Amino acid sequence: MSTWIVVGASRGIGLEWVRQLLARGNHVIATIRDVEKASQLWALAGAAEGGMCQLFECDVNHEASITKFVSDVAALLKTQSIGYVVLNAGILKYPNRATEVSFDAFSDHLRTNAIGPIITAQKLLQTGIPIGSLIFMSSDSGSAGDFRGFEDGFAAYAASKAALNQMLRHMAAELQRQGSDTTVLAMHPGEVTT
Repeated sequence: MSTWIVVGASRGIGLEWVRQLLARGNHVIATIRDVEKASQLWALAGAAEGGMCQLFECDVNHEASITKFVSDVAALLKTQSIGYVVLNAGILKYPNRATEVSFDAFSDHLRTNAIGPIITAQKLLQTGIPIGSLIFMSSDSGSAGDFRGFEDGFAAYAASKAALNQMLRHMAAELQRQGSDTTVLAMHPGEVTT
């Protein structure tokens, strides 16, 4: 049984990750921003067949929330390893055209899609708990090599995913230089209605 952390699990892709992992008998630590809006996840936690689900609050837009979550996980796991961390928390507030996006909307995309997930991973790594893989939900919209100019209204989202992708390249290189066995993966889940 592997231990998985799914950050951003209250609905959509994250909720389905939890559902599938529990069905396969895994230990899942799932995060939610607001416990009142996570009724489906609470039901899964109580009815996990084969697997075990534990819920924690973590809002990737607030460093104090990230720090508390990581501290709670470190206390829970002590020296156990984490097989996989899925950093799924993210937003797409449409439209977000480069010629129209507000300061706040652009900042929200950067904080939620890039800064928060990176800082969460960074703090988990700093605990010293062995982590097998860090899996970040990215998007082909953020590809620097394959610009998707036909995507009208995705500018802030694409920029936030491009920032995430660049940080992941640096994180992977830094971990490799440190001799770490942790794998860093940027995953494009495809277009999903959440």
